[in-house]
Amino acid sequence: MGSRRTFRDATVLITGASSGVGRSVALAFAAEGASLILASRSPQALAEVERECRARGGQVLIVPTDIADPVAVERLTGLAVQRFGRIDIWIEAAAVGLAGPLDSAPVDEIRRLVDTNVFGTTLCARAALTTFRTQGHGILVLVGSLLSLMPNPQVPLYSMSKFAIRGLALNLQQAVAGHRRIRVCLVVPGPIDTPFFQRAANHTGHQLRAIPPAYAPERIAAGILAVARHPRRQVTIGVVSHLALAAHRLAPHVTESLVALWSATFVTKPATAASGPGSLFDPPLTGAVHGGYRRGRTRRRLGEWLGDAQAHASR
Repeated sequence: MGSRRTFRDATVLITGASSGVGRSVALAFAAEGASLILASRSPQALAEVERECRARGGQVLIVPTDIADPVAVERLTGLAVQRFGRIDIWIEAAAVGLAGPLDSAPVDEIRRLVDTNVFGTTLCARAALTTFRTQGHGILVLVGSLLSLMPNPQVPLYSMSKFAIRGLALNLQQAVAGHRRIRVCLVVPGPIDTPFFQRAANHTGHQLRAIPPAYAPERIAAGILAVARHPRRQVTIGVVSHLALAAHRLAPHVTESLVALWSATFVTKPATAASGPGSLFDPPLTGAVHGGYRRGRTRRRLGEWLGDAQAHASR
């Protein structure tokens, strides 16, 4: 599918839209005038995003959806096509987190992580591509992570799920290689300042935090808008993330060891925390874009301004 200057005539479906990157992406597309289908598990949090997106000028349909439920994903797709006639862009941003050694998490939490991050993403990708083939066009953007290339021993199961998403993206890119108007793109950001770390299941014994230097979600949203505007196989966002990928190409073993040491050390705070499932099973009633991990008002405002500016500059 070719490049586009505007999203004003585009229909965009976003999963994980109630918080973090998904919410930031929804707001960015709304500001561009796109018609939005927003999905997450929490009806209350979706209603918040709906109001914010409508205030920015976007048409909005909210569909509470657990992407691990095949029936719910089928309903989401059907309602989107019924309302808008098509889905031009599908942003797959829903994910849950699980931190702690491999033997620390209960089996039901492991299953829930895999059900959402791997099985759910697969269901959504299948629904997206089926829709695209029927209508003859579409862009699927899978939101992965640098942890799909490099390890973090504090979050081995989460990292495993992101490796699976990257593998799915690589295979789907080959599957649609003969369709000029259907594209599959993979976004592999580094650490982001979102509420994700507050809501992840945690069995580390310490409070979780975004690994520094965490990027503003608006910058990731700008990168996603850019790849939806000019589709590419794989993109990352930010200087540190680009440096990490370049170093990994040159010296993979050394880079993996250094990234593992850094990320495992700084994904937690010294403060202790009780083990718990976080929001694996019960979604929060409210959502937010930011997690509050970037120190300094100036840095926070600069990151958010830069993201908004980059979103407009990608035209």
